[in-house]
Amino acid sequence: MFNILNSLYDEEILKKINFLKSIRLFEGIKNRSLIHILENLQERTYLKSETIFTQGDIGRALFIVFSGKIALARLEPDKQKSELIAEVHPGEFFGEMALLEEMPRTATACALEDTRVFMLFKIKLETLLFARPAIGVVIATQLAKILSARLRAYMDKT
Repeated sequence: MFNILNSLYDEEILKKINFLKSIRLFEGIKNRSLIHILENLQERTYLKSETIFTQGDIGRALFIVFSGKIALARLEPDKQKSELIAEVHPGEFFGEMALLEEMPRTATACALEDTRVFMLFKIKLETLLFARPAIGVVIATQLAKILSARLRAYMDKT
């Protein structure tokens, strides 16, 4: 019985590690190091229509969608209606600016269906940076590249 539970546990961990390998933020990090990342992630399930955070909340974590779908909406300046700015699907992440600074969120995130996410809190990233600098450097480098690409895409639209 113990072996069956152990193998199921191992399969679940392997599934999560393989998922993390597909995330651009963790590109180039070896499996052994992905285990350390997994240990620093918090897992949570949000039910359909549940709000994850609201525009103006202080950001403290990045969210990686494991399953389900998230809507990101921004309140119009007149505060009468919100505009959908993005849908986030499995393998994608949002809220990355919270890893750099604890500033108000620029959008509201809401689950469009039951959604499972991994959260990387700023404090956990800082712990990783000091405890495992090689992992921290890869994440910081990838984060810079991703933010640069997103800024460039935004600038091209305007």
